[in-house]
Amino acid sequence: MANISMTEDQFQVLVKDFFAKKSARKLLTQQENIAIAERLNEKVSLPFLSEAKEHAVLVKTILKIDNYLYEQLPNEIYELIHNLDEGFDDSEAAQLAARLSKQAHDDINLPFLTAHVEYYSITFVLTLLINAMREGSNIEHAIAVTQHPRVMCDDFPFPDLI
Repeated sequence: MANISMTEDQFQVLVKDFFAKKSARKLLTQQENIAIAERLNEKVSLPFLSEAKEHAVLVKTILKIDNYLYEQLPNEIYELIHNLDEGFDDSEAAQLAARLSKQAHDDINLPFLTAHVEYYSITFVLTLLINAMREGSNIEHAIAVTQHPRVMCDDFPFPDLI
């Protein structure tokens, strides 16, 4: 059996991250959030809002999903979106995507969107973030991959990851 070695300071940092205030329960930076919202906006339109308000709603949608993943995944796993050297292989990513997708669709409600747009938005963002957690990938790479036509069509495959 392996011994877990952790200093008091390391443990306190872990506890602080785990019990972070709701407003701090996010991992994406402002730039990452906006970049994901821009990619989502290429396919999602809210014609009942001005463009500026639509952008704000999409950013808030990304914040909601970011907050959800922060709460559902240990930070050590979610932080893989910023790490090229560690991450899931294709099989592990597909397994996480399958489990997390079902759970997220049950737990995240975006009642201001149609059911189809809500499903697409959650699936798109989860796919992008799980792609970022793959070994050899990160958030910048995953955002770039979202430009691939197969991912940007309305029926892109999930959990078949690119």
